[in-house]
Order: sequence, then C-alpha cells, then structure tokens
Amino acid sequence: MKKGIKICFIIIGVIVILGIVFFAVDYNRVQKQEKPIFCIKNPAGIMNDGGTIEYFGLGYKVIDFNTLAGFDDIKIGTWFMDYNDFEEERKEYEKIFEENLQANEEFNHSPENVTIEVDDSTISPESVSIIITDNNEEQ
Repeated sequence: MKKGIKICFIIIGVIVILGIVFFAVDYNRVQKQEKPIFCIKNPAGIMNDGGTIEYFGLGYKVIDFNTLAGFDDIKIGTWFMDYNDFEEERKEYEKIFEENLQANEEFNHSPENVTIEVDDSTISPESVSIIITDNNEEQ
C-alpha cells in the first residue's frame, strides 16, 4: 500500500513540475506577444470578434485577442480567466477605432464615381496595366 501512495505522489509531483515549466515557457512567449506552444486550442474558444482564440495549458489559460477594432494582445492567467475580463480594454480600442473611422469619413469616396479600365496595349502573359480613375467632384 505504501508503494502505491509513493508512486501516486511521484506522478503528481511530475505533473506539477511539468505544469510549472510549461507555464514559464508560455508566459515568456506571451510577454513577447507570441502564441503559446504548450497549450491546446479550445474549439469552443474562438470568438466572433475578428479572430480571438482561447488556449488551455496545464493549469493556465491563454487568450490571444485579435478584434476587428484593432485590439491585438495576448493574455495569460488561470483557467478562471474569461474573455469578458478584458472588456474595458476592448471597449477602449473600439472607441479609438470608431473615432478614426469618423475622422477618415471625409476621405471616403463613392465607388460609383470610380472607373477601372484595362490598358489593352499592355496585356501580356505576365502582366497587365490597369487604370483606376476617381471621378469624384472633390478631386
């Protein structure tokens, strides 16, 4: 009986040591904004926000944010860490993204006033020249 308990403690000890080593390696990778290598991708952890992915490690979780608004960050924490824990940071990026969109609205042109033509004299098996003309009134 004592032998079985000893083996059980050895197995648990090895798992804990591996967990610490795996966490240390992935933690250093996350600090450099690199994807973890000792994690598995959570199939249910792919968010519909532009490409955020959730990973599970041995006792820890990594969330690789990639939102349409430009929030591109990697976070590491416990299994209890949640996507919504970083809502404030995501909202800040969304606010900046909206402001930039509104600021650039004056430079957007109507596609109906843009013409695209192929220069017939330049067609070859390797290339072709295309002429794009912006016929908007401001131009």
